[in-house]
Amino acid sequence: MFTLYGFTKIAKKSLYSCKISFFCGLMNEMRNTLIILLAALALLPLASCSAYMDAVPDRDYVSDTPDPQFDNESVYGGFQAIVTVKKSVLDTVYFQLNDSTTVYPRNYQDSYTHMERVFCHATVYTESTGSFNYTCDVDWAEPLDQGSVLPGAEPQWDSVQDVLDIYDDWMTSVEDGYLTVHYNTFWGRSGIQHSFRLLMGTDPANPYSLVLLQDSHGDAGEDEADGIVCFDINSLPDTGGEYIPLSLKWKSLEGKVLERKFRFKTRE
Repeated sequence: MFTLYGFTKIAKKSLYSCKISFFCGLMNEMRNTLIILLAALALLPLASCSAYMDAVPDRDYVSDTPDPQFDNESVYGGFQAIVTVKKSVLDTVYFQLNDSTTVYPRNYQDSYTHMERVFCHATVYTESTGSFNYTCDVDWAEPLDQGSVLPGAEPQWDSVQDVLDIYDDWMTSVEDGYLTVHYNTFWGRSGIQHSFRLLMGTDPANPYSLVLLQDSHGDAGEDEADGIVCFDINSLPDTGGEYIPLSLKWKSLEGKVLERKFRFKTRE
């Protein structure tokens, strides 16, 4: 199961009512400020992949020839992305970055097993390969958990116990016929895998209205942590090459039913 639990775990800190000196309180404030600053700096590489890719051609030092005096990221421009791994009609493995941008992963051709969504780190080059927009070398790739897509009615929200929050960031997206969700939820320490269901047909008047449900299988503890899950929603009614509004509902950690809007286009 792919989660960000190991390295983006958010631990809730208790506030202690202690009689402490002014100096100790000041030191704690300085420590907390430093932690927040370091966390913010750690998230900088997670900029929007599409925005990064758009900027790459303007960087004239990006080259297909390695320069040993620089590390990879300073020479080529490393990026993190969530992509669809696919095969062309000519059996060439490629990455679908979004609805229109493709990348040829030249060191990933023997790693293909089936079409899937992966979280990867790669080094991108401005040179195109064949019909693909860019070329890259893959440093690592980790398949995402894929949830179930099922027909169903909208639930009785009062009975929904396993809640979650969804981040409004570049990882939460609808592209290439997939819904990808970067979420935060409660975890126990049993090691039990949580499962996710995406309900379709919850609104008979709108087939593009979806509901996300989680089942912790009894593992909902007191720790909060992040994860990423994707859903293949290409079975929704064909949009005919146009973008159609899509809505997603879920129950938040605060117990509120929330809704977010996306744009969906059927995968070609």
